[in-house]
Amino acid sequence: MGSTTPGWLTLPEDEFEERYRPAKNFTSGYLHRVLVRALGSAVDGVPSDEALKRKPLVLDLASPLPPRLRFYVYTATQHPSERQPGTFKIQLTVGVTRDGKPAPPKAKRLWFDRADNIRPIAMGYHPDWNLFILWDADLHDLNGGFGSSKNVQTPPEIVWAALAKDISHGSRRLHKGLTETIVAARPHRLVEALSLRIDLSNEAMCEGLF
Repeated sequence: MGSTTPGWLTLPEDEFEERYRPAKNFTSGYLHRVLVRALGSAVDGVPSDEALKRKPLVLDLASPLPPRLRFYVYTATQHPSERQPGTFKIQLTVGVTRDGKPAPPKAKRLWFDRADNIRPIAMGYHPDWNLFILWDADLHDLNGGFGSSKNVQTPPEIVWAALAKDISHGSRRLHKGLTETIVAARPHRLVEALSLRIDLSNEAMCEGLF
């Protein structure tokens, strides 16, 4: 990326984690830097430090990915109190109103921002497992959007399979008979995982699966 490449992008993994990983409360700045590092040469231009602090993050991308994607990246966590032990989850806290305007404080319903026809990606990153989890943003926008701070989850077996094979996908049943397919991947397989995520979402919409 030339002489303008920021230093954090080329640091060895252990040094990057030592410098940028917070002790707790993983920030958008950290999560977005992890995302950009994982995408590597697929990123066509590194965002500014200010852009990295804001959620969502729009990235210009190279083939085989779409020219631009809008990333909603959250910390993925695992809690024994979930109804299915070992479930991984994120909380969707950022979005817009149904007509695409900035959501007011304490808005009860949110939608992913699709301004300029940029596809949203709902994603979690688990810092300890060094793993990305990709949910279906299209599904969560259906039927009135999603509630503020909505939990979205993935069964642990999808995560364990990705840790063993570097990439995996599987389904979970939701309310009202809906089925969501979730993708999980190690950072070096993230470009492949994003392509798979987009293909699966498109297939589900075309086949009327939700």
